[in-house]
Amino acid sequence: MPVKNIDTVRALESARYAAMIEGDVEQLDAMLYDDLHYVHSNGKRETKEQFLGALSAGRRRYRDIEVQTQELREFGDTVVVTGKLRIELESATGPLSSSMTYIAVHVLQKNQWRLISWQATRTASE
Repeated sequence: MPVKNIDTVRALESARYAAMIEGDVEQLDAMLYDDLHYVHSNGKRETKEQFLGALSAGRRRYRDIEVQTQELREFGDTVVVTGKLRIELESATGPLSSSMTYIAVHVLQKNQWRLISWQATRTASE
């Protein structure tokens, strides 16, 4: 497996989380596939436009995202990331702090890796 692609996507994941915390919608727009499916831990599915709209309108503010584990696997022009993270955010319904298990799928499009799918599930208390 080409380590270069794995390293590129790992760095992209870190940059995406930083952009989410900073509310940098412009940077996120470049990182996300136009036909993104973003499924939050509460089961709500958003498009790229809806996800970015919630950030730009201030309806969702990420305060901290801490990756606890992360595994990346490459399949041709696709990299699948699975892991666990701790997230703190503020939304219209109030503050949220929880641990999540997630899967992120990145595809190579026009020589650029982009997130095409995200799904998170709250991790059960241990």
